[in-house]
Amino acid sequence: MPTKPTKLDSAAIADALAALPGWLGDADRIQLQIMVDGDEADAISTEVMRTADELDHHPVIDRGPGTMTFTVWTHSVGGVTDLDVTLARRISHLLSSAGVAY
Repeated sequence: MPTKPTKLDSAAIADALAALPGWLGDADRIQLQIMVDGDEADAISTEVMRTADELDHHPVIDRGPGTMTFTVWTHSVGGVTDLDVTLARRISHLLSSAGVAY
């Protein structure tokens, strides 16, 4: 049986966020908002979900007019874990590779 992820403390979250430009949050959730719309947003959403499937860990993606927000946390522990930081890092890398400014 896999081990349950451990919720990170505020200091660990602060360290993680310092290495994730554009991401904001606390021990409960971390979040990134980007300015993007239309077909580009569809393509980004598809790629992010493919990456999330590889980790078996999925962000909440909210789309508004001209924006897309990624929110990650581990439901089973009610907060942010190393898995969320890994997912955030992968999302950031994917966005950078696609030339999306954030």
